Amino acid sequence: MPTPTDENSGGRSSASQSPDSQSSDRHGYSESHLEVLRAYEDRWEEGGSLPFTTVAMEGMGPFSRGKIWSYLWDLGAEVAEIEDASAPDLLILGRERFSDKSVRRLLQRREGKRLRICSQEMLLAWSMTGVDPNERPQTVETFIEGHPALELVKETLEDKWPGTGPIPARGGGDAEFDGPEKSPLARLGYSVGKTGADQSRRRDALEKTFAAEKQDFPGTYPPGYLGKWGAAKTGSRLQQIAQHIASNCRTSRRKDDDFNTAIRHWESDLQWLKESFYHPLSYGFRWPEMQ
Repeated sequence: MPTPTDENSGGRSSASQSPDSQSSDRHGYSESHLEVLRAYEDRWEEGGSLPFTTVAMEGMGPFSRGKIWSYLWDLGAEVAEIEDASAPDLLILGRERFSDKSVRRLLQRREGKRLRICSQEMLLAWSMTGVDPNERPQTVETFIEGHPALELVKETLEDKWPGTGPIPARGGGDAEFDGPEKSPLARLGYSVGKTGADQSRRRDALEKTFAAEKQDFPGTYPPGYLGKWGAAKTGSRLQQIAQHIASNCRTSRRKDDDFNTAIRHWESDLQWLKESFYHPLSYGFRWPEMQ
């Protein structure tokens, strides 16, 4: 079985590691850490079996990847680096030092197959509660915000994730839905960049999206898609608009293409949106970051 990447050396170990040596890492955990892991194991054992068999791992943080790896192995899962996993049914992503290309390649290879996707935090929440966060898309949104790897997955799957269905083909799914560029914002006239709308039209589109009833959104959307957009003029609606813009901005910063004009528009519009509609005591959510 392959071993997790050495987080200190930055390279991949070519030597195999026995379960005994993997478990030796676990013996070095603090007793409180062991108690937490035992509680997680007990919760999954209540269901009668581990809800996955083969795990692909990519990226690091916020927890030690070696410990997560050893923990999963002790539970009986087969664990591999993302490029070495042939047919994983679970992908675990860290916040840092992940490969965009490797993640996209795995998603492409798993088109039409079931693949649960979790951050390290989602995995621990799942094992503690016994409920897969993928089954609750609105809950997953709180994990996605500010997590670069999860934002990459959402962008790649064109708003057809989170969820528990098979990985869709790129551009597949509902024939009348073409991904995030066909969000309610875009369909109400919001566009950025060198060929996008001017400031006045962009902000008019933002106001319309905030105030419109969901049944008045133009176009057709996949089942359940509009649920996360909340009711008109509510904190849920404002949060979704803000997160949508901030996520596009963060994702574009990581690309090699020239998105400078679009990023300037998003930054300006998000600040305007905050000044126009947001109050933390009224809406109770933290304004998203664009970095």
